[in-house]
Amino acid sequence: MKLYNRIIIKRKSIVIIVAFIIIAVLVSLFVVIWVKTDTALSPTLPKNLTTKKNDVIETEKIVKKEVIVEKPIIPSFDKSKYSTTVPSSIWVVVNKQHPLVPISYTPVNLITTVGATISSSAQIDFEAMNNTALASGINFTIVSSYRSYDTQNYLYNNYVASYGQVASDTFSARPGYSEHQTGFTIDLGSSTGASCNLDSCFRSTIEGTWLAQHAYEYGFLLRYPIDKQQITGYMSEPWHFRYIGRELALEMKNKSISTLEEFFNISGGEIYL
Repeated sequence: MKLYNRIIIKRKSIVIIVAFIIIAVLVSLFVVIWVKTDTALSPTLPKNLTTKKNDVIETEKIVKKEVIVEKPIIPSFDKSKYSTTVPSSIWVVVNKQHPLVPISYTPVNLITTVGATISSSAQIDFEAMNNTALASGINFTIVSSYRSYDTQNYLYNNYVASYGQVASDTFSARPGYSEHQTGFTIDLGSSTGASCNLDSCFRSTIEGTWLAQHAYEYGFLLRYPIDKQQITGYMSEPWHFRYIGRELALEMKNKSISTLEEFFNISGGEIYL
């Protein structure tokens, strides 16, 4: 009887073991079929994805390179391009501290155009300025242009005889100290308000207003502006225009600098050397 029971128990154990084995096989088959089916239905992984050993798929890091745009190098203004002491230079600075050298200097390239005797260096730009003004209905006149040492000497002595030297030195240059002697300076007048020629009211004339706004475009500087007498040495002269070339005139305009003394850091003032 005992033997029989042992055989029954043993058979039951075998059946249970076999059942577990069958279940395990079936489960394994199910898992294999499920994985294959899921893989077939899954989209293809992009190239920038990497499957690691732990089956965790990580997106490849895309490093964005910073694009550095180099700004163009703008060369600084070359203040040494032309001399400020050589009398034939368009940048020569002439004032009470800096006379012409030689003091009786005479330009060798004087020409007469549009009624003005000037250096040929200023001819093209002066003619262009005159033509543009005329096209805009502006007709300025020529009051004075080049003056020789002898002419300046005559004018200055006449002023001294009439007004005294102290007063004359505020509005007239001594011979050898005048910008007119360089051939780069023109005293311009009004055709609509001639009574204001060589007078402070010239700035309010049609011609004076136009010149104050546009002369720099053609390389001309309003040389003796308001409130700069302690620097330039002369009272304001809204009719006195000095040729310095378009390059310098534009640079001074952009920097809001109105005198050559301040731009080049050159001494000036009301006292003669």
